[in-house]
Amino acid sequence: MKHLIKLHRHGPKNNNPEAHQTGVEALLDPEKIPEIKKYALNQLNRDELAGLAYNTDTTSIEIETTPIDRSKATGEIVYNTLINYYTGLDEIYWPALKITKNPRINELIGSAGINPKTGEAVNLGPRAMSNIWGEAKKHEDYKHLQGENKPLYAWCRQGFDNTQANNQSDPGISLREIACRIGTYVYNKFTQTEGNQNDRILTLALGHSGDIEPFLYLCLEMQAGRDGKDPEAMTKWFKETGGALEPLKGIEILKEKLGLELHYHKTPHNTYLSPIGLEIFQQQAQWFKEYGKSKEVLEQKLRL
Repeated sequence: MKHLIKLHRHGPKNNNPEAHQTGVEALLDPEKIPEIKKYALNQLNRDELAGLAYNTDTTSIEIETTPIDRSKATGEIVYNTLINYYTGLDEIYWPALKITKNPRINELIGSAGINPKTGEAVNLGPRAMSNIWGEAKKHEDYKHLQGENKPLYAWCRQGFDNTQANNQSDPGISLREIACRIGTYVYNKFTQTEGNQNDRILTLALGHSGDIEPFLYLCLEMQAGRDGKDPEAMTKWFKETGGALEPLKGIEILKEKLGLELHYHKTPHNTYLSPIGLEIFQQQAQWFKEYGKSKEVLEQKLRL
């Protein structure tokens, strides 16, 4: 079975610093919705779906999002675009394509929990980290790019085990825990998804800048045999991987017979491929199981 997970940032958003607030409030930029639709159609034309026509093996597309509105909205646009396009075709050309009905929410894709009473997203990061991001965002220059480089770099300077985390007066999880949440998501996907030997699965996991990059950096640290304790680890990988993600861009992890491959960008136009072991994600999942504070932090935040 061939399974490709794309951890991509959501569609273009309103970049007004006042709209950012705690990180869950900013919505999509309505003028950029055509870009999301174009992105959706590109998923049907990529190499991983080549050879689908007249193929009796199943190719499945599933869309999952965080509980944050701009991620959910991106997922809905992608899903509706794919469904409308697919139903407009003669199914003889796409006989084995299955699109999972409706996007699903999976909070492990990022750093937001879910209020069990309202269903609303709750930022599990400390308020102090939101303030650092928001202050740096005021100095960001958005011209032809929308990557949030200054806010992300400000976070990277705090390190994976940022001191703002695990503060009783300002509850929040660390950047390491954000990374290990996503690592748990990837590990669960690869170990719990069932299919036939020749099936192909494409998982679109639509997340956020500030979540996906720390996960990438921790993976690269662990590949190098390090644990990320070096205070310069995150800033090092920020520089070596081209900074913050643009909307609808991200990293991709491919699992097939020969093993796993991690695809990421060192520059906007240069994709780097690196073999990666499943044990990296397994170790991240184990760390999250043993040391994660997400559940505790959510309960604390709901009491505030």
